[in-house]
Amino acid sequence: SNTVLLSEFWKKRQAVLVFVRHFGWIFCRQQVAELAENVSRFERRDANLVVIGSGEPRYFEKFRKATGYNGNLFSDSSRESFSILGFSNGITGLISLKSVSKAFSALKKGHKQGAIQGDTLQLGGAVIIDPADNIRFYYAGKKVGDHPAMDQLLSALDT
Repeated sequence: SNTVLLSEFWKKRQAVLVFVRHFGWIFCRQQVAELAENVSRFERRDANLVVIGSGEPRYFEKFRKATGYNGNLFSDSSRESFSILGFSNGITGLISLKSVSKAFSALKKGHKQGAIQGDTLQLGGAVIIDPADNIRFYYAGKKVGDHPAMDQLLSALDT
């Protein structure tokens, strides 16, 4: 497997880095399917969209099929980048009433839970970094299913 420096994605234009728990998780699939539907909106804002998960690259094909996402997709099974960015890892973020409600909503929209494909205790988040190495947007999930709204990400690119 090849090592990729994430900083390469914001060298010349803004990068939207979206970190997902694991590639089989229903909420991660739902979130990335929504990103896939909005790729052109990120492109119009001249932003690199990158998805990073804690699972192994062998899960990429199934994840792409489940989400329709064909963009930049990487694995950080060491979870070093998750840790550097302060994304939670532990039992406290596993379940809440809100996440149960979100699960039913995701199921109704056709998203399915897959097998565990990464660290189940790792929470995700998102950052937007510009070519001057400024973090223009930061979002750390607090519970499973917690991720920034699409409009939050897109609005952060417009400021």
